[in-house]
Amino acid sequence: MDSESVTCALNSVHWYDAIFRSHGLSGEVADGMWTSRDRPPPYYSNAVTVTPSGVAAHVATLRGLRDVLSAAWSVKDSFSVLELAPLGFEPLFDAEWIWLDAAEAAQGRDGGTWQAVTTEADLERWEAAWRENGSPADSRVFVPAILANPTIALFAAYRAGAILAGCAANRSVDAVGFSNFFVADGDEDVAAAGAVSAVARFGAGLPVVGYQAGDSLARVVRLGFRTVGPLRVWVTEGR
Repeated sequence: MDSESVTCALNSVHWYDAIFRSHGLSGEVADGMWTSRDRPPPYYSNAVTVTPSGVAAHVATLRGLRDVLSAAWSVKDSFSVLELAPLGFEPLFDAEWIWLDAAEAAQGRDGGTWQAVTTEADLERWEAAWRENGSPADSRVFVPAILANPTIALFAAYRAGAILAGCAANRSVDAVGFSNFFVADGDEDVAAAGAVSAVARFGAGLPVVGYQAGDSLARVVRLGFRTVGPLRVWVTEGR
């Protein structure tokens, strides 16, 4: 398995850890898998694999987690190597890890002016726009504590004070993550170009990574990203 997909998975776990900690929730990595026994924020899994090997250990860990969790929960199989149907899971979606080399990311793209979200008021506005444009969570995902994390940034593009688009970035050891992109108004390709440039600047010389599927995947490929491996998210209804 390519080391780039491992870097992507580790960056994803960094993002998970930041989001969970901002909510006062716990998580840890053991035996090649990040897990949490806490109820996650909307759209988040209770387990994320960080290595493609050790499948038997991963399945055993998930079996133990299943005995603890009662509500519906999900698993991010970062390398699409697990068979979780015997544990009562069903595939939720498949996607591809994406990678933009640091040199390519540093070139910049014309996509308007993007600003970092720095105040609680702007954070509320950003999350409201995020919810209205494709992520209708039933509770807050981005809470004020996230603003104090220097490895996390939320960006917004504005026009006449209104949010046109937004995205998130997380800077881990070997990469900067690009996620939670949304467009409220305007050309999606132009907005995506601007978002990637903002994330790349925040990454300060790191490759830009994330995951996408479908039309969103095609859009980032047009911006120069390449795919570096598959992932699958599994979900179960719980007990």
